[in-house]
Amino acid sequence: MSDAVPQAKEPSNQSSTPPQKKRRPVRIAGLLLIIFSVLIGWFLLIAFLGWQSGQKALQDKQVAQLERQITLADENITQGNYQLALTRLEWVLDRDSGSTQAQRLRDQALAGIGATPEPTPVTAVTVTPASTRLPTATPGSIGSPNDELLRIQRLVATKYWEEALPALIAFQQQFPSFEREETDQLLYDVYMNYGLDLITGEQVELGMYYLAQAQQLGDLPQSALDYQTWAELYTQGISFYGVNWDASAYYFRDLCLAAPFFQSSCDQLFTVLVSLGDQYAFAQDWCPAQDLYAEASRHQTTAELSEKRTQAQENCLLATPTPSEPITDTVPITDTAPLEGAPFILPTATPEAP
Repeated sequence: MSDAVPQAKEPSNQSSTPPQKKRRPVRIAGLLLIIFSVLIGWFLLIAFLGWQSGQKALQDKQVAQLERQITLADENITQGNYQLALTRLEWVLDRDSGSTQAQRLRDQALAGIGATPEPTPVTAVTVTPASTRLPTATPGSIGSPNDELLRIQRLVATKYWEEALPALIAFQQQFPSFEREETDQLLYDVYMNYGLDLITGEQVELGMYYLAQAQQLGDLPQSALDYQTWAELYTQGISFYGVNWDASAYYFRDLCLAAPFFQSSCDQLFTVLVSLGDQYAFAQDWCPAQDLYAEASRHQTTAELSEKRTQAQENCLLATPTPSEPITDTVPITDTAPLEGAPFILPTATPEAP
């Protein structure tokens, strides 16, 4: 009988994976999480800096625009265009009520308007009345031309343009030779002032028509010519609105620069620029979209526009143009010597037998 004691077996490892290998995926996941957090923070910092830069650019643009309108108003006062100067200055004071320079010029414009007779006399040219004038409706037979002319003069003096215009046209139709110079002057005043009222309102095209009619009777003052130019830019920009954003932006850029107070031209330009940028973004042409969004942000800024601008910037950076590679694997032409050998012999006519 053997007295040998059996040896105890060593316990076997429950897992063959070392502990360090178990912790390695956890470390990798933590590292990726840290990298992701840093990238998120970096993008947020870039977005904040971009927004802050856009706000500063917008503020600088607005300040420059206000200063430009003040300068133009000062020039208008020097030229005697007090009403146009007052329009500019009221637009400035709506946005910067503390501007002492604008308030001082506004007082000068008001004083100038008070010293200027209404309406401003302009030498009218006597012309033969056109056969097709608007409105064409006549109130009927006029009994006393003197009384009717006096009534029309009161309408013009009280600025009832809408009533005075058809009355004047009917008067000239029935009495073409009665006080013709006086009625032409009244008609000129009505056409010009009524046209300016309509141009600054909702009936821009009708106002342009009345200014053109006034221009046939006499020269327009510079203030009316300015409104006529702005109205032409506005109607051109609106005609392309929603159809050709690029062409519409072309006209509204000039209008916003010259007269930001006219028909909310800068607001119209903002909408056009964003819509044109959206059109490029939809076609994934991100770099032009980025430029248009940046231009729009100089007039206004919104959270939606900031998101669109950031997206366009990121995609524009990612969109790298494909470089044009030179053509390879070609055999260069080295032997450019002229062809040697007998020259080409041109065929000649065979002589006929005699």
